[in-house]
Amino acid sequence: MEGLTLVHWLLIGNFAMLLGVAAFIAALRKQQSDDARIFEQKIEHLEQGQVAISQSAIGLGRRIKQVETRSAKMQQTPAPVDEESHRFEQASRLAGMGASVEDLIDSLGVARSEAELMVSMKRSANA
Repeated sequence: MEGLTLVHWLLIGNFAMLLGVAAFIAALRKQQSDDARIFEQKIEHLEQGQVAISQSAIGLGRRIKQVETRSAKMQQTPAPVDEESHRFEQASRLAGMGASVEDLIDSLGVARSEAELMVSMKRSANA
């Protein structure tokens, strides 16, 4: 060691410092690589979520369109009229206009008890 000059010591020191800087740079690159991999995984996860949300929105839009179409069809077609209820509506209207029990039986074919009930209800409502 006595034969080492100042130049040799400087070269050894510089070499040691270069090794330290190289190790530090390698550690930074590894950390950067790990961070990049983590960010790529997060981006992939977010993309999958975005695709799922898009597909859900598309499915929801299709379902809404189906409901709107069904609703429009239902509004266009008149509801079937029950002949029995139509007959009772007419009987009620005629009883309100003063028709007698016999008139209701003859014109609409309702039973006597129903005609009597209808007439009595209209009389009590008007009284």
